[in-house]
Amino acid sequence: MGAADSVTACLSKGVGALVGTIIAGSKSFIAKAKILRKTLGSGMRQVGVLCAPALFTLEENKAKILAEGLNKIKGLKVDTASVQTNIVYSDILKSSNITETHLCNILEAHRVLTMPKGPFKLRLVIHHQISESDVKYTLSCIQKAVNGFIG
Repeated sequence: MGAADSVTACLSKGVGALVGTIIAGSKSFIAKAKILRKTLGSGMRQVGVLCAPALFTLEENKAKILAEGLNKIKGLKVDTASVQTNIVYSDILKSSNITETHLCNILEAHRVLTMPKGPFKLRLVIHHQISESDVKYTLSCIQKAVNGFIG
């Protein structure tokens, strides 16, 4: 038996959907969860309308595009297989001669908001309204910042 018998994920936080949570577990667990959900008043008739944005966000995952682009920038490294939501973590290689705080400050000056997540680690989150051209702009800014062209 594994470490857990059920899993839940909040779609509004995990992929930028409007609302929603998914749950996975055994058949009997899911049956009990459905009863409990309805008992607590969460039986929605128009749930498909709310599921559509979550499905779209999962299928059009621009975070993967961002992660793949970051991996092409010398001095950065992303485990692209770990990018399953709208969150991307990038390692900043020490050979790039830039710290996470300095990189965040440079990018903020160009309207790209990022978050340092420890020594030489950066966190980027894609919102559902971020376009593919926004991702390209972000990658361009990061490329220039890492190479010392903007600052």
